[in-house]
Amino acid sequence: MIKTCRAFTSAVGIFLFILVFSCTAPETQEEVSIEAPHAIGSKENPQARLEFEMMQLVDPATGRLPININHDQLAYAARMQSEQPQARRLTQDWNAKGPANVGGRTRALAVDVTDEDVLLAGGVSGGMYRSTDQGNSWTRTTHPSILNSISCITQDKRPGHENVWYYGTGELRGNSPRATGAPYRGDGIYKSTDGGLSWDILPSTSNNRLTDFESPFNYVWSIEVDPNGVIYAALYGCVVKSEDDGVSWEVVLGPDLLNPQSLDPPITDLNDSEAPFYTSLLQTPSGTLYAALSAFTSLGYRQAYAGIYQRESPNNWVDITPTQWSDGHDRTVMAYAPTDEEVIYTLSDGRDLELWKRKNNLWQNRSMNLPGLQDTLPSLDTQESYNMVIKVHPENENVVFAGGTNLYRSSDGFATSNNSRWIGGYNPGPEEGNLYPGHHPDQHELVFLPSDPNTMFSANDGGVRLTRDNLADKVSWTAKNEGYVTSQFYTIALSQQEGSLKALGGMQDNGTYLKILGSDNSTWRYLLGGDGSYVATTPNDTYWYASFQSGSTFRLSLNNSNELVSFAEVDPVGGEGYLFINPFVLDPNNFNRMYMAGGNVIWRNDNLSQVPSGKQQPTPINWSKIESTESEVGAVSAMAISTRPGHVLYWGTSYGAVFKTIYANTDSAETFFLFQHVVTDEGGNPSSGYISNVSVNPSNADQVLFSYANYHFPSLFYSEDGGATFTDVGGNLEENPDGSGSGPSVRWNQIIPLADGSSMYFTATSTGLYSTRELNGASTVWVKEGDETIGNSVIRMMDYRSSDGTFIVATHGNGVFETTIETPESVLPESGDVSGLQIVKGYPNPFEETIKIQFKIPEEDRVVVHVLNSSGQLIKSILDSRQFAGDVQVSWDGTNVVGGPVDDGLYFYRIYYQGKMKSGKMLYFKK
Repeated sequence: MIKTCRAFTSAVGIFLFILVFSCTAPETQEEVSIEAPHAIGSKENPQARLEFEMMQLVDPATGRLPININHDQLAYAARMQSEQPQARRLTQDWNAKGPANVGGRTRALAVDVTDEDVLLAGGVSGGMYRSTDQGNSWTRTTHPSILNSISCITQDKRPGHENVWYYGTGELRGNSPRATGAPYRGDGIYKSTDGGLSWDILPSTSNNRLTDFESPFNYVWSIEVDPNGVIYAALYGCVVKSEDDGVSWEVVLGPDLLNPQSLDPPITDLNDSEAPFYTSLLQTPSGTLYAALSAFTSLGYRQAYAGIYQRESPNNWVDITPTQWSDGHDRTVMAYAPTDEEVIYTLSDGRDLELWKRKNNLWQNRSMNLPGLQDTLPSLDTQESYNMVIKVHPENENVVFAGGTNLYRSSDGFATSNNSRWIGGYNPGPEEGNLYPGHHPDQHELVFLPSDPNTMFSANDGGVRLTRDNLADKVSWTAKNEGYVTSQFYTIALSQQEGSLKALGGMQDNGTYLKILGSDNSTWRYLLGGDGSYVATTPNDTYWYASFQSGSTFRLSLNNSNELVSFAEVDPVGGEGYLFINPFVLDPNNFNRMYMAGGNVIWRNDNLSQVPSGKQQPTPINWSKIESTESEVGAVSAMAISTRPGHVLYWGTSYGAVFKTIYANTDSAETFFLFQHVVTDEGGNPSSGYISNVSVNPSNADQVLFSYANYHFPSLFYSEDGGATFTDVGGNLEENPDGSGSGPSVRWNQIIPLADGSSMYFTATSTGLYSTRELNGASTVWVKEGDETIGNSVIRMMDYRSSDGTFIVATHGNGVFETTIETPESVLPESGDVSGLQIVKGYPNPFEETIKIQFKIPEEDRVVVHVLNSSGQLIKSILDSRQFAGDVQVSWDGTNVVGGPVDDGLYFYRIYYQGKMKSGKMLYFKK
């Protein structure tokens, strides 16, 4: 049971459900036998990622995200930075480390009509990039400190105006880094007049009202420039146009959300409008313009304004909606046939998925011929409008490409169901987990090369892909992400080796990759699929640990070429309640010991190396629950294990409480409640936040810093007396002393001790990285780091190596950055005096189920442990692997080499280490 040091108030977990989905595929497929799930979540809970993210961010008092918090926190970050001189930064140089070859979610992609070698692509959280060699390399063209949520892009194709480009911002349906699944408000439309080399906001589209959702320009679905230079934009709720290069705008379709207070009744918050949730635009080369507005609104289904429209004159739009079109349609994407501009296709999500073709002003419903309805293909899955695309081959109106999670090609415009072929993405059918070679799930855009219509670029959640033959029976895809640094990290871990260039990182949508080189924006190596979750490393790079969503955790062994040569799944049999990105930590006192969160309890494994390789299933070997950590509510959300002195485990929960477990490495572990900040919710009940991180000073286990990730809630607390007292050290990260206002969400912290006895403190937030040399309660001054590199990127995790001062920061959309801390204190665990192999004990002895054999070794090396019967015959080898210096524990469950139970009686264990052998006796009696 958990012991309480002070009055404890439980809090009710708060969850807000908004649809969001995504998928996973490696950049290049390695021949590994680990089957990773896709990133949508499980079939039982497809919203797992959403639930995980939302409980971290909602205001505990309301259970909702604060209105316009994304915009507000960036504005507040800018004010903070303007008040801090650059000289106060603790580190001046942050070097970008890639991964240069792993792209992130991309909704905007286009080819320059004046030079088809030039491509522009935008990541939804990584900014705008430009390529001059058809995607072989990319250069970022937007500053990391501006809003980098790119949703769409278009070029002014009029002769003499081709250097003008526009991109829109804001992701209304998706997975933003600051509030996954929540609307990620943009800041209007940006314009370039130099071919995409630089960008400026159109002031008329920027919403300076920071308190409410009052502008439809917060979400821009698509932009078109007609042959007369008129700009059209599909926004939240309406379609607008500008006849003066974006100086002013007027609504042409939908309610007048540019003047919402003039409506009847007046609207001050667009969330309360009955405006179409989705809009879209399509323009043909000759200037025919189409628009689609959804029947779905933020208040449900409404029929006003919904439909498909064709512009017949500048001020005349004709409703051309099919008479039998579903009245429950949501998002619609459209495509025209270049060989006959009168032919258009529409793909709509809603109560049903619908595909229509219009030719000679007549509509044909081809919905029943979509994949998965009348054929054996997996169904076209748009994940409720998250990923949708449709395009027509430039030379054949009947070759149609339709994408959702996966990508299909029909050779007869879906006139029948037997002429479709799966050519990309994720296959959610009977062979679940199958990925199309070289491609990536979640389709958002397709672009053809003007000189060769069979050459096609695909934009998806894995960045950009290219095929040179989109008509092939088996389409061959090549990744085009070199330098397109838009990968979205959840986790990061440095190699334990002093001077090593290696690091391991887990990414949303893209799995786990290994950084090998130290050069700027280098290429990383793919290791594991799924949504990349927690990672860890061991001394001498003996083992690497990686996981994907919902707790599946693996021990990986790599060869000298950094290739995966063996693996073992190491998460415990009986584990449950795992978070989507589930924490575990390795013990610095013995890197074969792991602590893993398992819902409302912490598990401990005393020797992971004893788990046999080659199995992908949870293991019972050496796992036990730390019973004193078990609670009745919430889930363990963050953990940190001390180095000096060792075996003090601090941990926090999803319901806002912080605990301390002493003697965590023993069966006598004791747990004490330390702290919880509590507020009153709208129903008058106590409520708390989500503990996102606990950080312990590696040189002093009494110093601990922890954070709440929630908005409108105090963020940072510090104790220097082992948790007896805590002080709020949020300082200027909070706009208001009580945590309300526009302060950022805090995700991770790092305490770095220096050789002179002082410390540096870093905190990773939703608006970048901050540091301080002094924690001074509410007066603590946090200073922005890396404005020209890290910028306002969301940072999910950091790691630090004390032996050489290497410090790494992983962002969600802007890659990884490294720096070196000068004059660090090199912190080593307290190993004690160990000379040679020393046996401690075997217990319980006699035993009925399992005996634990404890011994000590002075340095890392190979250890072999054999079990022999009373006649000296080998019964089983229970360990043959490298062990780390210090305490070592192995277990034997009374079975022989084939897993059968042995007879009762006397047995011996023999331990071999560095040419020495020691042994002991065991008495086994079956139950």
